[in-house]
Amino acid sequence: MRIQFIAPGLLLIATTVRSDVFSYESTSFPEDAGWEVVSQFCDPETWLLDGWYFQLVAPGCGGPPGGDQDEYTRSIEEYEGTPEFFIEWRVSTDGDASEINGSAPAVLAAGGHGAVLYHFTIARDQVRFLRDTLLPILWIDIEPGIPHTYRLELYGEELYVWYIDGQVVDAGVPEGAYPSSTPSISWRAKSWYLPSTTRWDYIRYGTIPQPGSGDFDSDGDVDLTDYYFFHDCLTGPLSTDNAEPATGEPQLDTGSGSAGASFPGCTWADFDADRDVDFHDFGAFQAAFTGPDG
Repeated sequence: MRIQFIAPGLLLIATTVRSDVFSYESTSFPEDAGWEVVSQFCDPETWLLDGWYFQLVAPGCGGPPGGDQDEYTRSIEEYEGTPEFFIEWRVSTDGDASEINGSAPAVLAAGGHGAVLYHFTIARDQVRFLRDTLLPILWIDIEPGIPHTYRLELYGEELYVWYIDGQVVDAGVPEGAYPSSTPSISWRAKSWYLPSTTRWDYIRYGTIPQPGSGDFDSDGDVDLTDYYFFHDCLTGPLSTDNAEPATGEPQLDTGSGSAGASFPGCTWADFDADRDVDFHDFGAFQAAFTGPDG
């Protein structure tokens, strides 16, 4: 069952595909943004609201165990062999941690036909992390009731780093490089024994952008696509009225005074390398700006 609500005035960037980064911003249904439906088992309720994609799942259809499931996948073969790769997503669920053993309530997984696997099962207050196939399972407690930002950075065969809300949770040497061997990313909400509601803000992946470049999508220019994500990193809010002036050049509402950013996903926007994104960085971003279309 689908229900669609879109708030008036909402910036409707459903999917941004530019060069080396893919971003699903949850302002359209996943299959309309290039995701392949793996399973819509039983009767999950899904809807869009305020830039989030919601999945309401409940037990039934011969279960428990088992019930509603809403799952999507996307091939990332175009990134095979990328030496520095990231996946970042922001999600919240009210599902109970007892559902984790049934690979529910929320999952994001990156894998393929090789030995390397990264599998995250997310509940209201706990996350299970399967890293590769032979390493011990990690269980991480998280604060319930709020969305969390998860980021996985991969550096070939040398290093993986997992962050939650900008803090390193785990790092080490992987079993091999990833993406490789017909790689793909999958994500879902599922009911095992209990109902739950999961909401996704965004899912982004691609080449890790160069620090201080202003070029989020690594396409060699700094344009309005990069500005959209720069806005995301800037703690001082940007004026809605000035978001897209007649000149095509972004403008800053200088009435704000605070600084800061969610790292490491914002290092590309941190021109002065002081671990925040503020007015100084915005000035540098303006200087690097090449225009609306690059």
